[in-house]
Amino acid sequence: MSTFEFVIAAGVGLAAPLLWAALGELVSEKSGTLNLGIEGVMGLGVLGAALGYQKFESITMALLFAVALGLAAGVVLAVLYVFIGTDQIVTGILFSMVAIGTATVVAGATLRSPRAHSLAPVDVPLLGRTPLLGSILFRQNVLVYFAIVMVPVIWFVMNRTWFGLHVRAVGHRARVLESAGLSVRRTRSMALVLSCVFVAVGGATLTLSTASTYQPGTTAGRGYIALVIVVLARWNPWGVALGALLFGTAQALQFQVEAISWLSGVPFQFVLMAPYAVAVIAVVILRGSRYPASVGLPYRPAESH
Repeated sequence: MSTFEFVIAAGVGLAAPLLWAALGELVSEKSGTLNLGIEGVMGLGVLGAALGYQKFESITMALLFAVALGLAAGVVLAVLYVFIGTDQIVTGILFSMVAIGTATVVAGATLRSPRAHSLAPVDVPLLGRTPLLGSILFRQNVLVYFAIVMVPVIWFVMNRTWFGLHVRAVGHRARVLESAGLSVRRTRSMALVLSCVFVAVGGATLTLSTASTYQPGTTAGRGYIALVIVVLARWNPWGVALGALLFGTAQALQFQVEAISWLSGVPFQFVLMAPYAVAVIAVVILRGSRYPASVGLPYRPAESH
């Protein structure tokens, strides 16, 4: 495998946690909820997968533990954001701080070892032998494949189903949906809980695929990078996939500093900051994104006015 193929293949694998998290955030923001608690939810997913695998030595149970914590986080955030109507920015930041702190304490008290099982790559028959694309796309692990499959699934759900129509409606014109007899709060809560499940699976992917371990700070700001990806992609799942690949590839360059001649003289610290520098540069260059009209605004039913 050439250096180019290795970097892109590694980039695809490293993009998977970001892709799960960004797709989840896309659903949440489409419904009108800006979830800055995404970093904390992702950290809970990391912890859940580590705990589940330690107890049962099963990938399935590791994922179920992560999903359970994602569901719990989604319910808590729905109560705060949707029903109580707290400030979404302040609440999200505080939730992330509490969740990551709690995860660190629980991990220190319960995990016998920070190591977790690492999913093996699955070579897709026939497709795995395709020149160039075979080594890049079709020799990944199952969580990476599922993340890729979820891109068209989320696009279809958001654009071709009643659920997607309702989610988009409450994100733009919540009063219109309420006047049609539908519950804005229920729709937003469902979207937020689904979002948190996706984000938690992104955290589980870090544990089982990318990091293969649990350490404090495993997420390393990936939740916030997922927020950037969603905005830059203008809430389009296909753009989210491209953005996740961009940041994943920037991370993958860290492993090939010695092999790439034009990087050999670059201080390693600059290579480590590359994914975050890419995020800042992208925000500066790709301007003009507009959030759905109701994002960040607490909703009050008409009868409460």
